[in-house]
Amino acid sequence: MSNTPGRLLRQFSDEIIDLAEQVVLSTAIVKGQTHDFEEGSGSAFVYDVEHLVTNNHVVQDLVEPIYVQLPGAQRAEARVVGRDPLTDLAILRVDPQSAQPLTISPQGARLGELCFAFGSPLGEFPESISIGIVSGLKRSLPTGDKQAIFDVIQTDAAINPGNSGGPLVNVDGQVIGVNTAAIPEADGIGFAVPADTVAEVVHELITYGAVERASLGVSVARRAVNRAPGGHALVVTAVRDNSAGPFERGDAIVAVGDRDIDSQNDLLRALRRDVANRKVSVVVLRGDHEVSIECRPRSVRTFG
Repeated sequence: MSNTPGRLLRQFSDEIIDLAEQVVLSTAIVKGQTHDFEEGSGSAFVYDVEHLVTNNHVVQDLVEPIYVQLPGAQRAEARVVGRDPLTDLAILRVDPQSAQPLTISPQGARLGELCFAFGSPLGEFPESISIGIVSGLKRSLPTGDKQAIFDVIQTDAAINPGNSGGPLVNVDGQVIGVNTAAIPEADGIGFAVPADTVAEVVHELITYGAVERASLGVSVARRAVNRAPGGHALVVTAVRDNSAGPFERGDAIVAVGDRDIDSQNDLLRALRRDVANRKVSVVVLRGDHEVSIECRPRSVRTFG
């Protein structure tokens, strides 16, 4: 009986070893040179036989040729085929690889679950793994250009420069996020782009090379609204001259088409390629009334 804790720990350790052996073979190091002739590096993971997922900020300043290397494989040239600064995701195309693609988790991250960050910290330590938990959900991560990545995962798994673009996986080896950033002045606060964002954006980057979004021509902020579900909603704070419809300051947006809107990420996902330059109804709370506004959101193509 006294050996039971040891056996359980050994079993747990063996399962982590098996997971690491599986995921690390599909995690690549990315290297290249910037326009200033400086070396840049990061990580990526195999999405399908010809594509790897990484961060936009890993590749945005690199000039071709960009190189990727998977464990046990030869260094290969890669080409950027799509980038999306708003979600900090990018796609690299390579010659067909034998490494197994990683599965994007359909469930996503759960608060408190164990997670593992893979990548090449500092560009010098490939095939690295760190362990932690999902310590926060639906965080907002500023990108430095007055934009933010919404609904990111917070984790205390170590994420260092060079880990960016590598997979954050659950105990089943499924990708729950893409390692993106850490707060340098904090201890154990890292962030990853969530799986549902990856699933939505990657297909569009592979197909079109960019994400096409639509704009309502308004500025919004999340505010307390008594009549809104949950007590909060996105409130129109400014209406531009080219607005998509007759919005007013103070309108609380609660639906776009058939999608309920509660957060900035909800709005970003509702205003996608399929509604650009087409008629769509936007439901707002205006004073004591619910108002349906017929809009035609204009196309805004987001290039890397």
